[in-house]
Amino acid sequence: MTAVRAVLLDLYDTLAWTEWPRLRALFSERTGVEPRRLMNAFATTRRRRALGEFESVEGDLRAVLEAADVEASEALVSELALLEGEVLERGVHLWDDALPVIAELRALDVPVGVVSNCDHSTRPIVDRLGIAGAVDAILLSFEVGAAKPDSEIYLAALDAIGNPEPSATVFVDDQAGYCDAAAALGMRTLLMQRDEASPVEGVSEPGDHRVIRDLRAVVDLL
Repeated sequence: MTAVRAVLLDLYDTLAWTEWPRLRALFSERTGVEPRRLMNAFATTRRRRALGEFESVEGDLRAVLEAADVEASEALVSELALLEGEVLERGVHLWDDALPVIAELRALDVPVGVVSNCDHSTRPIVDRLGIAGAVDAILLSFEVGAAKPDSEIYLAALDAIGNPEPSATVFVDDQAGYCDAAAALGMRTLLMQRDEASPVEGVSEPGDHRVIRDLRAVVDLL
């Protein structure tokens, strides 16, 4: 088997967890939208937000409100953007193994990239958590204009970390569909299923992917 020369990691529910239920409850309280309908609005706009189509945090939130049939006044959008920023400033947390494993990989001269499907709210998060300075590249879908499982974001990530052979690259994600796309490009895949995680997109059936519970399993492949 080809030696591991590079690692690509998902962000949410792989490296970090989010106090999303608390934010969802605050949004529901402020807008008067029943939580399930609000969740559906986030879900139906997820792909377009991840591609950066709405151009800003405010644009992303406006799209969610419109999907929930709420009048997206400038005042409400601005209030929710401020609320989201305040919650996410302290409401996104790295798992304890995240930075130590990344540091160990890079100490072994294994480049590490982060590949995340996300909207405009994520850039301040990665900067605050110190991820940007800990890895070799960060590919945020709304900045790239492509999102998993599109091949473009995987290829951009490989290019950003020095173009390792896909067969020498390990891709780690909590969604089997995104691992499927990486495997189709020739990468080795690990499906992250942390015991404490509750992925927004649900818990995946493993399929052909090896399931891991923590990032130490990545180091064990070296």
